[in-house]
Amino acid sequence: MTVKRKRGAGKSPPRFSREQAGVRRAMLIEAAARCLSRGGIGAFTVDSICREAGVSRGLINHHFDGLDGLLVEVYKSSLYASVSQHIADARRRRAENIAWPPEEALVALVRSNFTPAYFSRANLLVWLSLWGEIAVNPRLRAVHRELYDAYRAELAEDIAAVARSRGRVVDAPALARNFIALVDGLWLEWCLDATVMTLGDAEDAGFEMLEAQVGALR
Repeated sequence: MTVKRKRGAGKSPPRFSREQAGVRRAMLIEAAARCLSRGGIGAFTVDSICREAGVSRGLINHHFDGLDGLLVEVYKSSLYASVSQHIADARRRRAENIAWPPEEALVALVRSNFTPAYFSRANLLVWLSLWGEIAVNPRLRAVHRELYDAYRAELAEDIAAVARSRGRVVDAPALARNFIALVDGLWLEWCLDATVMTLGDAEDAGFEMLEAQVGALR
């Protein structure tokens, strides 16, 4: 006698799609960033993050390489997402030989530091939490160095391209380093007292530093 199986019988239960996994991963990163912005590195625990995200404790190890892996992703997402996208776009254009005025490339990279989503109090509080952790966490320190070096190198390349097109001689790597330090200082000052400057003031200060060396950009 032939036994008829019910439709679907014997099949493995459907797994989460990649899209669903991506949503859960992003949700955990956002929840972890909120924990950091509210309570600093002391609030970066499995229990607090899962409670914030409304998920079970096992999901962190499922989607990340433990808390350190999640911390690295928070760092990338909160502090380098916008800048990293511009770096990737610039590299793609060069690889594909897409003509783009050097001034536009530099302006886009500078402005990526001053978008409302990036230059925000929430991001700064995350950054403050991570600054101390970078000093004592070798894995996070290595990622910080990799991202910082990539950002500084791209910024220096864009500065040098503008200077060459205008017949100017500048120390592009040093200028890139100083610009990044200025942004960090402006960010910290604004976070401590938002009345001292507006977002527009901070962006103007960044451009003024570069324009003193390479000429008008805006």
